[in-house]
Amino acid sequence: MIIRKLIVQGLSYRRTLCFSKDLNIISGEKTSGKSLVLSLIDYCFGKDRGISLKVQTELAEQVDDIFLELEINKEVFTICRSIKSKISSFFVYYCKFETINEYIPEKFDKKELQGFLMKKIGAMEFKKTKNKVRSNELTTETISFRDIYRYCFINQHDLGTHSFLSYNEPMKRYKNPISFEMIFDLVNFSQNELQTEIAKIQNQILENKKKKENLEGYLEQRGNLNYLELLDQIENYNSQIEELMQRKKEFINRQNEENKIAESNKDYILLNSEIHELDSEIEQKNKQIKDTQLGITSNKLLLRDYHAEMKDIKTTEEINFKLKINEHELTCPLCNSKIQNDVHQEEHQKQSSDNFKSILKDIENKIKMVNDVINTSKEKIEDLQLLISRKKRKKEILLLALNEFSKDVQTPFLPQLNSINVNINNLDKDREILLESKRVFNKIDELDKVIKSNEGHLDSLKEELKDMDVKRRKKSEIMRDLNKVYLSNMKKMKYYDTVGSYIDEEEYIPYYKNASVYEHESGGLLECMQISFLNAIVSSSFSKFHPQLLILDSISKYFGTNRTEQDTEGEDESIINDPEVYLNIYYMLVDLSKSAQVIVVENTPPDEMLQYEKYSFRNGEKGFIDLNKNEFLSE
Repeated sequence: MIIRKLIVQGLSYRRTLCFSKDLNIISGEKTSGKSLVLSLIDYCFGKDRGISLKVQTELAEQVDDIFLELEINKEVFTICRSIKSKISSFFVYYCKFETINEYIPEKFDKKELQGFLMKKIGAMEFKKTKNKVRSNELTTETISFRDIYRYCFINQHDLGTHSFLSYNEPMKRYKNPISFEMIFDLVNFSQNELQTEIAKIQNQILENKKKKENLEGYLEQRGNLNYLELLDQIENYNSQIEELMQRKKEFINRQNEENKIAESNKDYILLNSEIHELDSEIEQKNKQIKDTQLGITSNKLLLRDYHAEMKDIKTTEEINFKLKINEHELTCPLCNSKIQNDVHQEEHQKQSSDNFKSILKDIENKIKMVNDVINTSKEKIEDLQLLISRKKRKKEILLLALNEFSKDVQTPFLPQLNSINVNINNLDKDREILLESKRVFNKIDELDKVIKSNEGHLDSLKEELKDMDVKRRKKSEIMRDLNKVYLSNMKKMKYYDTVGSYIDEEEYIPYYKNASVYEHESGGLLECMQISFLNAIVSSSFSKFHPQLLILDSISKYFGTNRTEQDTEGEDESIINDPEVYLNIYYMLVDLSKSAQVIVVENTPPDEMLQYEKYSFRNGEKGFIDLNKNEFLSE
C-alpha cells in the first residue's frame, strides 16, 4: 500500500500533498499542522473520532472533504470522507483523484471500508468469539484492517509510552496477538470458516458479473458499445465547444472595444435594474400578504374554539342554577328511610356564580384580543395591497420608458453571442450523455478488476484449505527471523547487551533484559524498542499481509534534539542525549524505505535527511492550510 496524495478541499479551497514511495519527512514548527496531516490520513482509513473543528479552525473555515489517493498492489483508489456532515460514510473511487468526475463512486460505511481494504491487501477478516458484557451470551467481533493499521501508524502520544499499540485500551489490546498472526498469515481459520468465505466470494463474483451484464446492456441501448469510437465522439464535441468558446471570446473582446456604445447603454441598464428591483419588492410584499393571511386563518380557528368553550360554560352554568340540590330527597342506604337534606344551596350557588363570571370574563377578553389581532392583520393586508398596486403602476411606466429607449440602444454582437451560447449548451448536453456512457465503461472496467481480484482471492482460500498444517511449522522460522532483525536494530541504537531481549512468541511484544515494552519506564528505551520491533515486522519477507507502510510522529521527543537544557531537567532517564543514535534511527528508516513507504513528522529532522523533506510548515498563514497554496486560484 502506497499513499500517493492527500487532498483537502472546500468550496473555494484545495491543497494537495504528494508523497513518494520511499521516505517522506514533514517538518515545521509546533501547531503548524504537521500532525494534522497524519490525523487526516488516519481519518480516511476509518478513525472513529472525527477531526475537532473547534481546534482546527483554519481547516473548518476552508475545507469540507478529505481525499486520500492510494495505490494497493499497483491498483489506484481514492477514498473521500467529509469532515462536517455524514462523516460515517466513505466514498471510494476506483481511479486517481484527477479523474474522479469520470467514475461512479462506491459508498461504504466504516465496517464495509475495512472489509474492502482487507480484501485489497489479500487478507481475510477474522471473527473472534467472546462473551457479551455482563452476560453469558456469546457474540463475535471482527478483527480487520484498523487492527492491522495499529502496526503502521504510531502517533506522538503513543510513541515511547505504554500506550503503544493501544495497550491502554482493553477493547483493542486483546486483538493485537491475533492481528500480529494475521500479518504473518499464522491464523488458523477453521475449515468451516474458509468454506463460508469461499461461498461468500463466489456469490460476489456472480453478483458482479450480473452487474456488468446490466451495464453492458445500457451501453448497447445507447449505441455506445465501442469505447474508442465513444472517446472520438467526446473529443469531437470538446473541439467544437472549444472552437465556439474561442469565437465567443473574440466577439466579447470586440464588444468591449465599443466604448461609446457601452457608455450609451448605461441608462438602459439602470432602467432594467430598477425594474428587477420592483419585481423583487412586489414578490416580497406578496409573501408578507400570504403570511398575514395564514395568521388570520389561524386566529379564526382559535376564535371558533373560544366561542365553543364559552357556549359549553354557559350551558354548564344554566344547569347548575336549575338544579336545586336541597329539594332532592335523600334515602338512607342502611334502612331505606327518607332523611332531611341540609345542603346550603344558596351559599353553593353564590360561589359557583362568581366562578362562572370569572371564567366567562377571561374568555371574553381572549375573544376581544383575537378579534383585534384579526382586524389589525386585515388593515395590514390592505396597506400592502395598496403598496403593491403603486409599485406595479411604477413598473408599467418604467417598462414603457424602457421600450422607447431600447429602440435607440445598440447592443453589438448580441445575436451572435446568443447563437453561440445556444450551440455551446446543446453540444454540452450531448457531450454529457456520452460522458455518462464513459463512466459506465469505467464502472465495467472496475467490476472486471474486482472479479479478477475475487477470483485470485478464491484461489488463495482454496490453497489455504490444503496447507493449514504448514503454518505451525512456519511460525518458528518467522520468529527467528524477527528476533534477528529486532536485536540487530537495538544494537544500532547502542543497546549492545541484548541478553534477555527478544520478541515473545505468545504475546508478540518486544522484551529487553527480560522486561516487556510495557514494563520499562524510560521513554527513550521504549521508543528504541518500539521502532526496532516495527522495523522488524515491516521489513520481514514473511509479513504477507502488512501494508508495507510505516507512519511515525515526532521521533525526536525522547532524544533531546528539540529541547533546551531547562526542558530536560529531571528527564535524564527518559531522554537519550545521543545524536548518533537519533541519526541511526533515520538511517534505519532510509534502509526500510527501499521496500516500504515511510512517512515521518518531525520538528527539525537531522541535516543529513533534508533530501527526504517533502514539506515544511510554519505557524499561521504558512501552515498546512496555506491560502497562498490554493490550487483553485492557480487553475
